[in-house]
Amino acid sequence: MPYASVAQLKAGIPASDLQLLTDFEGFAITADERLSQALDDASAEIDSYIAKVVALPLASPPHILTVICRDLAMHRLYVNLGHDMTAYQRLRGDAIATLKSIAKGETAIGDDDGPAELTSPGVAMTDGVERQMTRDRLRGF
Repeated sequence: MPYASVAQLKAGIPASDLQLLTDFEGFAITADERLSQALDDASAEIDSYIAKVVALPLASPPHILTVICRDLAMHRLYVNLGHDMTAYQRLRGDAIATLKSIAKGETAIGDDDGPAELTSPGVAMTDGVERQMTRDRLRGF
């Protein structure tokens, strides 16, 4: 199951490009099947990165995966057109970097990670081991 819908993908593609991206035969219709295939391919690529850190399939995918799925699918579609790929290469690079960060555990995958826990309750610690370097011990140096 893809992380983004065809409607979500269409919302990010200019109408003038939509026909070029999907209608290779010149029938003047958009092929949702082509968009769906790009989303399936992008979702499979996402799964290959996150499978180590989460159990698949995800019951409720977080929003970040929808964004990454759309970006990867748009890159796949635009590669076929021969347009200037600079922006789409950057989108793909950012998406892959985020997925690698998730796989390493550096980035959280969920939208609702819960409240951040404080390392201390806001009170400065005054107890601890005796200081090794004090003015008295460093006299003469």
